[in-house]
Amino acid sequence: LAKLGLERGSFDLQIVHRTPKEVRYSCIADGAAAHSGASVGKLNLSLVEASADDVVTIYRDKKTGKSIALRPTAFFRERYADTPREKARELGREVLGLPAEQVFEEVPTP
Repeated sequence: LAKLGLERGSFDLQIVHRTPKEVRYSCIADGAAAHSGASVGKLNLSLVEASADDVVTIYRDKKTGKSIALRPTAFFRERYADTPREKARELGREVLGLPAEQVFEEVPTP
C-alpha cells in the first residue's frame, strides 16, 4: 500500500491473487484482504486460477495504473510446504514474526 501511495480500505486498490484451488495458496488472499481492506464484496479483490509455480498477488492503483506484484519467497515455500493443518495457528504466529523479505519478494508484474 505504501509503495502505491494508497490507504487501507481504498476503493482505488485492485488486488488479483493468482492461485491454484488449494487452501495453502489461496489463503494468501486472506492476508492481502486483512492488510489492505480489499474484499470480494467491495469488488476489489479477486482470485484467478493459476499453477503453484505462478502464485503471485498483484496490487494495482486503479487511478494511476501503477502496480506491484508479490510472490512467496523460496524460503517461505520450502519452510511451510506441506505443513499439517493442526499447526496452522502456531505457524501463522511464526510467520507474523518474520521480516517481510523472508515472506514475499517483489517480481515483475505479469
